[in-house]
Amino acid sequence: MATLNSLLFRLTSSYPTLHQFDQIHAHYITSGLLRSTFVANHLLKSSTFLSPDLTVVLFSQLDYPDLFSYNIAIKSLSQTSHPLKSFALYLSLLLRGFHPNEYTFCFLLDCCSNSLAHLHCRQLHAHLIKHGLNLTLFSSTALLHTYGSCGSLHDAYQLFDEMPMRSNVSWGAMINNFVAHGELLRGLKLFALMFRSGLSPTNATLVGILCLCAKQGELDIGRAMHGYIVASGLELNMILGTSLIDIYSNCGLIGTAMEVFASMPVKNVASWNCLIFGLAKNGYGVKALELFEQMKQELKVRPNGVTFLGVLHACTHTGLVENGVQYFIQMSRDYGIMPSLKHYGCIVDLYGKAGKVKEAMEVIRTMPMNPDNVIWVALFSACRTHGYRELGEFMSASFIKLGADDSCGYILLSDAYAIRKRFDDVIYVRRMMREMDIKKVPGFSSTC
Repeated sequence: MATLNSLLFRLTSSYPTLHQFDQIHAHYITSGLLRSTFVANHLLKSSTFLSPDLTVVLFSQLDYPDLFSYNIAIKSLSQTSHPLKSFALYLSLLLRGFHPNEYTFCFLLDCCSNSLAHLHCRQLHAHLIKHGLNLTLFSSTALLHTYGSCGSLHDAYQLFDEMPMRSNVSWGAMINNFVAHGELLRGLKLFALMFRSGLSPTNATLVGILCLCAKQGELDIGRAMHGYIVASGLELNMILGTSLIDIYSNCGLIGTAMEVFASMPVKNVASWNCLIFGLAKNGYGVKALELFEQMKQELKVRPNGVTFLGVLHACTHTGLVENGVQYFIQMSRDYGIMPSLKHYGCIVDLYGKAGKVKEAMEVIRTMPMNPDNVIWVALFSACRTHGYRELGEFMSASFIKLGADDSCGYILLSDAYAIRKRFDDVIYVRRMMREMDIKKVPGFSSTC
């Protein structure tokens, strides 16, 4: 029996299948071994490799859980769809007379990942101090991350300012808190202070800054960060390289983006996708398709759904209708990728911009899901541009009757009425927009 138990113990220390786990669990119950808290905790820890929900169920069946048991269950609950339920376990832990440790708080902090959990985060911070646990570098950095994810920059910075010791990870956590909430300049000031303190930024910190630079079109800052990466001798890994490609593409420097791509020693599908999209939106649709054909020759990289979105955008911008249709077919036929709503939207837009309104309507009629506002607006725009005015008016009016709140549908209908000198109808549509507080998106033309 001892040999069998030791074999089962070793098996649960590895990665058992669910069937094996059930058999071991049954043996532990029938043999009475599960009454041992040590054995129960070992089984509990093993269950985390299978399913967090399974761990929670097993925990509820324990007669004598200890702090280790609670910590495992709290960590598992943080990975379920109801993470805040872990606070009920925390309350149970306190009522049983256990004293939480640093791991308890860090696992609970993982459950506070949105603005609604801000109060929980502050309460945990207070409890951590109340239970006499000093804020270590580990727990302080976890708190920084959590305050940031809850949107409480003030609490995060106050904590950061009071930290007696900071690592490059804690500096990076605070910098990324600023960056994640659009505070690029404050993040950069902190980045400079970290640099002066003699610490080097982590890749996560650099990527956070680069991503916001790409989003906000901050070319000068992006270039400066690129210069820092080169001067520091950092390898242009897949994440850093892709972030730089994104910046240069968004700022129209497609040549520099291609140079970065070429200098990357290893590329993943995201790197290829980023450059394909960059080429397409900067008017180099043919080059984007050439790059896609080159990508198909790479044995270690396989196109995904995002890749085909970039390819279809490239076909739309260059008017290559037949190519676009063929690529759309290739998705499911050659790569097993089922088209999403966005892919169907690209095909409708591709046909619409080429004046093939009937083909676009046929795509909408036969697609396996309901079209969204983007698809309808693409079709309305095609109707108006290519002389299907009556059809465009009818569809725009139908679109509005459905209660859609996309400004493009209203603008297209208003413009269609204006072209036909139906100014009373123009006034009516514009009044509807005002009453429903629907605003025209700045920077978008009447063709949306």
